[in-house]
Amino acid sequence: MKEQWIREGFSSYYVVDKGQKLTYEKNILRCHTLRCLLPCEFRMQDGKEYYYYETGIYTTLRERINMLDPKLFFAYLIESFEETESYLLNLDHLKLELELLFLDKEDHPVLCYLPEYEKNILEQLRNFLEECIGIISTQDKRKVRFYYEFHSFLVKEKPNIEQMKSYLEIRPKEKVGEKQSKKENMLEITEKEQNRELEINEDHEKNYNYESKEKIVRKRLWKTFYGVICAGGFSTMIYCIIQIFKYGFYYLFLAGLLCSISVMCLGVYGFYKLWKNDQNNIRNVDSYDEAQEHTTSLDDQTTLLADDEKTVLLLEQPIGRLIPKNDELTEIVINDNGFIIGSCMEGTDYQIEGTGISRRHLRFYKEGKNICCEDLNSTNGVKINGRKISKCVLHEGDRIKIGLEEFLFKEE
Repeated sequence: MKEQWIREGFSSYYVVDKGQKLTYEKNILRCHTLRCLLPCEFRMQDGKEYYYYETGIYTTLRERINMLDPKLFFAYLIESFEETESYLLNLDHLKLELELLFLDKEDHPVLCYLPEYEKNILEQLRNFLEECIGIISTQDKRKVRFYYEFHSFLVKEKPNIEQMKSYLEIRPKEKVGEKQSKKENMLEITEKEQNRELEINEDHEKNYNYESKEKIVRKRLWKTFYGVICAGGFSTMIYCIIQIFKYGFYYLFLAGLLCSISVMCLGVYGFYKLWKNDQNNIRNVDSYDEAQEHTTSLDDQTTLLADDEKTVLLLEQPIGRLIPKNDELTEIVINDNGFIIGSCMEGTDYQIEGTGISRRHLRFYKEGKNICCEDLNSTNGVKINGRKISKCVLHEGDRIKIGLEEFLFKEE
C-alpha cells in the first residue's frame, strides 16, 4: 500500500492506492457525512484509482496537543469510535497515527478510515499514546500523569469501549422508552426540589462558617493595628504635655500634641467601626434565626393532605427546564434571576460534575419575553443544536450540550 502527501492550491491531501473491488465500506466512505472521518474522494490517475483524503481544512493534533485537556480529548475520541461503529464500519480500519489525526474547529478528533488497512484498534491506541507521550510538554504534570496512567490501563486491562468510557467517566446515554406517569413525575420533582433546598442550606452554612473564620482573623489584625496606633498616640500626647509644662508652648511640642491627638482619634474611630460591624452581624444572625424559627413554626402548623388535595407553593416562577438525556442526572429548573450552571459550588445555582464542564459554564436569563443562554467564557463552550454559541435566544425543544452532557430545553 503506497501513500503520499500532496498539496493542491490551499488544500492538502493524503493519497493512498485504492483496491479495485467496491465494498460497502468504500461506498460509505465516498458519501459519508460523519464529522469524525476525513472527507474522501476517489480519483483516477494513470489508469489507477486512489483515495484522496482532504486534510488541509483541519488543524493537526501535533500543533494543539499541549493545549488540549487529554481526558476530554480521549472522551471525544471514544465518541468518534462509537459513531464510526454506528455506520457498521470496522474500527480496525481506522488509521490511528499522530500524523493522521486532526482536529476540527471545536477540537473534536477527525480520523482517517482506510478500508485497505487493518490493525487492532486497541493496539493502535496504545501505540498512539506512546507517540503522544514522546511529544507532550512535561511542564503540566497532571496531563503527563494522565497519559501514562491511561496507557498503563490499556496495557494491563485490555479494555473494550465500555470499560474505556467508564475509565474516562463518560456517563451512559439515556435509556429510550422509559416513561413515568404525571403523578410520579410531580413527586420526583418535589423530592428533587427539597433535596436541592437542603443542599443550598448546607452550602450556605459551610460558606458562612468559612467566611466567619476569615473575618475573625481579619478583625484581630485590625484590632492589633488600631491598638498600636492608640497606644502610640496616647504615649506621644503625654510626652508632649509634659514637655509643654516644662519648657512652655514651644511650636514643636504643640505640633506633636496635635498629631498625637489625631492619631489617637483615628485609632478610636477604627475601634468604633469594628464594633459597628459586630453589631450588624449580630442583628443579621438574629434575623436569620428568627426566620428559621418562623419557618419551623409554619412547618409544625402545616396539615398533611391527601395527594389529590396537595397544593404546590411556587416561591419563584421558573422560566424553563432542562431535561437531561442522561438518566443519572436530574431535571434542572431554571429561575429568572440569572441562573448559572457549572462544576463549582461557589458562584453557581446548579452544579454538574463531568468531563469538559467549567467552574462557571453558562448562564440563563430573561430578556424581555425571550429566554437567553450565554456562555461564560468556558473552556469547551456551549453548543445549541450542534452549533457553538456565545449568546443566543432559546426556543422550545433546543438541544443544549454542556461538556459531554446534553439537555432538552423546555419552556414554562
